[in-house]
Amino acid sequence: MKTTFHIEQDQITLKKQLWYHFYPGIVILVFYVLVSEYVVDLGYPGLTGLLLAELFVLAPIGMLHLGRQAKRLNGNHNLKNVIAYTKKLSVGQYFKWSLIGILGCTLIYIPLYPVGLYFRETLFYWLPEWYFDPGFGASDMELVAKVFLAGIFIDGIIGPVVEELFFRGYLLPRMAYLKKWAPIVNGALFGLYHFWQPHNYLAIMGVGIVLSYVVWKKQNVYLGIIIHCTLNLLGAIGGFLAANAGELIIR
Repeated sequence: MKTTFHIEQDQITLKKQLWYHFYPGIVILVFYVLVSEYVVDLGYPGLTGLLLAELFVLAPIGMLHLGRQAKRLNGNHNLKNVIAYTKKLSVGQYFKWSLIGILGCTLIYIPLYPVGLYFRETLFYWLPEWYFDPGFGASDMELVAKVFLAGIFIDGIIGPVVEELFFRGYLLPRMAYLKKWAPIVNGALFGLYHFWQPHNYLAIMGVGIVLSYVVWKKQNVYLGIIIHCTLNLLGAIGGFLAANAGELIIR
């Protein structure tokens, strides 16, 4: 166990950074592909497979990885020293930078969303329909609404919290040798890790870079959690309200 900790001595090589960024996405993709067709055949909407992947793959992998690093650095499972960006901020700073992040992500995502739909039709038309239609396979709109309700908690809170702790709390500070390029590389790799949304790569990479920049600029991962959760919650609540009204939103 280390008695002192310096983030400069705990940097992760770019080669290992690539592996750490991508291996959770690979496992999520495999699980998603294997499980989704099965749950759709059972009458559940396409979103079910992704929510199960977040709950039973993303969350355990992310937290187990962080737990192993905590054991290495601290001798226990306390995440001190593992999550490096925890600088204290005033309430005003939290409000200001959360708003900047939310607006920045929104301004990037909205114009790139139609590009994702275009790529879906032209480059990824061969993928199964449940890849894009969260309600695909279910005729019971009450069941669809219940799945979307679960999505508020899973995709709105659990998923983004784990992703922020892992990608921007743990990995981002450990690529400090890239200097000002660190948030750009981290955000881009975060976008590419979403193997189950290849048509939306540009939009997710853009959002990832904004998130990484805000966290890197203020050295505070909680900003990333606030921004990421807010955006996902808005999307999840919107999806639930639409499903509850008998309508669906294509992702």
